[in-house]
Amino acid sequence: MNFIDWFVSNWYSNFFTLITVVLSGIISLVISALYYHKGNRNNLKMAVIHPIVRLLADGYSRKNYDTLCAISKEYSTRYMSKNETKKLVSLLSAYEEVSLYNDTCVNADILFSYFEYKLKEHNIDVKPVPMEYEGEIVYYDYPPDLHYLSYDLERILKKNDTEIEPDESKSAIIALYAHYCKKYYTSEHIEYFDDYSLREVLSKSKIREAWDKKFDTAKEAKEQFLNLKIAKELLGK
Repeated sequence: MNFIDWFVSNWYSNFFTLITVVLSGIISLVISALYYHKGNRNNLKMAVIHPIVRLLADGYSRKNYDTLCAISKEYSTRYMSKNETKKLVSLLSAYEEVSLYNDTCVNADILFSYFEYKLKEHNIDVKPVPMEYEGEIVYYDYPPDLHYLSYDLERILKKNDTEIEPDESKSAIIALYAHYCKKYYTSEHIEYFDDYSLREVLSKSKIREAWDKKFDTAKEAKEQFLNLKIAKELLGK
């Protein structure tokens, strides 16, 4: 009796044995795959998610953003789901925006903008300098060295606490405005902070509103990341 005849004559028992072997192999593969997946997810949790969760407990800074970028390049990130990857990318983008925030620089930008606003209110062209290219005027710009106004404003802000609007800060800023106005525009007297207080200028500016939106976006991205199931597991939620 050859093998084929033997196999046919014992079809039921041989078929059962074959199915058992195949199923056993499939089960072994599934179990191995599950353990492999679980191991990868644990590595992801420890090498990526846990460090990010700890980092997000700190304040925003450029140093923390650089650390966040380094963590996001870890090998284990390849085991993130599409949704987790999407949340991480959103977090990186939003965090980058606010990581460059500097309160003194922002306040100086706001006060520079207010200076422009007051000049325009008195019908003064803040960009009277023609810029030419190949003999044609392509745009108009600020007078030379006006950008030093921002540096001088920063110097005053660093020296004094404008949060409580001390007279010395307000007086120094007004004197600075008058100096630059006379040097580059006009000797005409302009009244500053007669429409808005110094605190109102700093808090209600469109520049401040733009930064507030960036921080709101960063907060939302942070909350969405921390609400991921894998992050909640670390937080015990």
